[in-house]
Amino acid sequence: MGENPQTLQLERIDILNTNAKRPKRKRKHHISCYLDDKEYIAYRDKRSKTYYSQSEYIRKCILDKKITVIPGIRDLIVDLKRIGNNLNQLTHRVNSGEVTVLGDNLKEIKDDLSIAWGSLSKVIKKVK
Repeated sequence: MGENPQTLQLERIDILNTNAKRPKRKRKHHISCYLDDKEYIAYRDKRSKTYYSQSEYIRKCILDKKITVIPGIRDLIVDLKRIGNNLNQLTHRVNSGEVTVLGDNLKEIKDDLSIAWGSLSKVIKKVK
């Protein structure tokens, strides 16, 4: 008839402990190493030109993959993030009713996007 409360509690704990939604990691080996000042500066300088994460950069070095350095990409990414933040703030203000007239704000964002597109075009031409 009624189920044992202890059994229900154990089933509930099992459900809570499962990681059914989390896929298994492809990469399961963690490494770390120490660098002297000269090695660290060389690593930092080379990686900073790429905009790869530390893990991506090290994997590419280990696997002898081509490391692409795109001049100006870091500045372009910063500009695009800034434009995205401005757009999100404007959207929030419109949705909250704080702003009803968008003329100047939209023109400023449009101008920023035009500049970013111009920068992106220059970067693409350099890469080709």
